[in-house]
Amino acid sequence: MKLCIHSPAKPGATFCFIAPNKFMRAGYGKNTRELLTTLAKPLMILDFGDLPIFHEATTYPSIVLVEKQLSSPQSIGRGSKNTNPRHLGEGGQRPGEGDFLAATFTDQEQLKQFDDTLSSIGFTMPVSALRAEGWALKRPEVLGVMEKLRKAGKPLGEYVEGKFYYGIKTGLNEAFVIDEETKARLIAEDLKSAAIIKPWLRGRDIKKWQAQWAGLYIIAIASSGNKEWPWSQEADEKSARPLFAEEYPAIHKHLSQWETGLRKRDDQGRFWWELRACAYWEEFDKPKISWSHFATVPEFVYDEQGFLSNDKSYIMPAIDLSVLGILNARITNFFLGQLSPPVSGGFMELRKIYLQQLPIPTATDAQQTSIIERVEKILDNPDSPDIPQLEAEIDQLVYQLYGLTEDEIAVVEGKR
Repeated sequence: MKLCIHSPAKPGATFCFIAPNKFMRAGYGKNTRELLTTLAKPLMILDFGDLPIFHEATTYPSIVLVEKQLSSPQSIGRGSKNTNPRHLGEGGQRPGEGDFLAATFTDQEQLKQFDDTLSSIGFTMPVSALRAEGWALKRPEVLGVMEKLRKAGKPLGEYVEGKFYYGIKTGLNEAFVIDEETKARLIAEDLKSAAIIKPWLRGRDIKKWQAQWAGLYIIAIASSGNKEWPWSQEADEKSARPLFAEEYPAIHKHLSQWETGLRKRDDQGRFWWELRACAYWEEFDKPKISWSHFATVPEFVYDEQGFLSNDKSYIMPAIDLSVLGILNARITNFFLGQLSPPVSGGFMELRKIYLQQLPIPTATDAQQTSIIERVEKILDNPDSPDIPQLEAEIDQLVYQLYGLTEDEIAVVEGKR
């Protein structure tokens, strides 16, 4: 998206444009967001989500109206306190000051009475609430709770020391992902096959607390750049392939059926029968928390069985089960719902860029223990009728960690 804020138009001139709303939250939109709150002052921002504004295409449109703020870009990004009038907008406001009209449209019926709808759902927001890491068009009471949460603890990205990892991308699932019957056949043909066949989760299999495994497996042959195989030191495929066939004859025979497609992959290791390079294979064998890229509500699963998962999922270390309790609490759904852009079907994208911002509050040993005891009861008996009550208790314990008032809890739960 290319904007012309640097045009020779005088301060006070207005500029209106339609753009995909993802620039408001995505990493690639950061420079645009900064530009629109420094060289310009937002006057109105309308977000139409995934409503079918343009009937011939699937888009996520927004309308942005801004006023040119500065006559030169000298103060961008410098935090300048220059009070020279030529650097100020109308009314003597500096960049980041003032208010604008915001509205989020959620129903197609709202479009039929646009003016009336805008009057009823529109609200005033301060320009200062448009954060560089992402814009969220929210009412003041929501922004207030978000700010309180942010100040309550350490961001999750820091808490886990940046250890967020993508799932495995095979480049050809048909070859590497197998069912129980194929697994049994490969092991019957060669017992050594069992060592490199691992349980496999798809993003859709990841649910709250525990996975709903579909009985799938992956042939996990790491790239020679990450693991030493009998063929890893060979100079070329001509000498490496016989060693692969000798070491894992059943797997070699199986993958050879897909050789043409496997060779065409961009995502492959040093040899066509290997998976792409991945420096964190050992993390899958450790206790971990997994989640899906797309979800209607955030759902996090605890895994100590060594599942590998696909590229529509993520993993991070399971440092302690109290964090799992926080992640599956209503407060996380609220927090991420303000950051993650909505996509078709009511789903949200749980990318690292959003999840790493979730504040993890400091807890006493007693507070952690109270959460962990309830999480363990859920994990030990996932079919228990007591789970809704245990989850409600975890929610209340997590609210206490963040120090929320009754009014703030009502905002989190959508009651205000």
